[in-house]
Amino acid sequence: MMLDIEPLVREVAPGLLSRRRASVACIATTRRKYLVFDGGMPAQPRCVVEYGDADRLLRTAHVLRTLSARLPGVVPAVVSCGPREDGSYVLIQEGLGGVPWFRVADTMKSAAAWRALLERTLETMTALHMAVRSEPSWLGSFTLASEVERQAEIAARTNVALSNGALQMVRDCRPCSVPIVSFAQHGDYSLNNLLVDRDSISVIDFDEFGLTLAPLHDAFGLALSFALSQDVPTLPRVEVIRACVRRAVASTPVDAALWPGLLLHHLLLRINQCHGAHRRARLRRILIDWADELARTPQSFLG
Repeated sequence: MMLDIEPLVREVAPGLLSRRRASVACIATTRRKYLVFDGGMPAQPRCVVEYGDADRLLRTAHVLRTLSARLPGVVPAVVSCGPREDGSYVLIQEGLGGVPWFRVADTMKSAAAWRALLERTLETMTALHMAVRSEPSWLGSFTLASEVERQAEIAARTNVALSNGALQMVRDCRPCSVPIVSFAQHGDYSLNNLLVDRDSISVIDFDEFGLTLAPLHDAFGLALSFALSQDVPTLPRVEVIRACVRRAVASTPVDAALWPGLLLHHLLLRINQCHGAHRRARLRRILIDWADELARTPQSFLG
């Protein structure tokens, strides 16, 4: 497949590659994506190529087109999205500058450095959410009681060993049956999906965009990614969660009484997403333990 990437880009986007030869690197996480570099391996790819089914790629392309128009350079623009002769679909999006989180983490030597990075990622999250809220079709409502119950039922079907405390917390959410006005979340707003440059931060991987409208979902995702990314807990988890929630509710108020239930929903949803993925088995175990800890000590977990 990699041998076809360069000719494909030259055919679909004439002039995008100016050098005679391009370099291609494959990133295999949940799905394969191909980074295409003009010439050797400069710091920034010219584009990113992905093959997949039409519905998913067309949906992602629509999200990218809408958001990149509002946040150029922060969200990648679409170069092309369409069918190939073999029936497959291909999405080509612009490459953005910045380095991935694991290279950034290598430079984080102090709590002050982690706080500075956290502040920048929160500024980007706020800008992203403002852009999302400006699109009427991405607005909606979220009912905590039914959505927590739904995620708990999915977990039960896949034999997730939730603690009695976590199960009781699910039942405690039943009175929260009033719909909350909300908007589509990125779905996986975390250090994994941010490219960090000296002057900017870019957001990538919109495959899970809009899969939940749960308020604070992105804020919790960012906070917990900081906890997972620190080999040594330089910046306490409770401090990061508090900062992320405080920033999120500053622009979109959410009743504090709902925060524990919303965090439980976030954890259950992510636990269910890990089902069947061998590489996520350790993460799944951590998330289950966090759900138990949240049920036992919600105030200290949330700060």
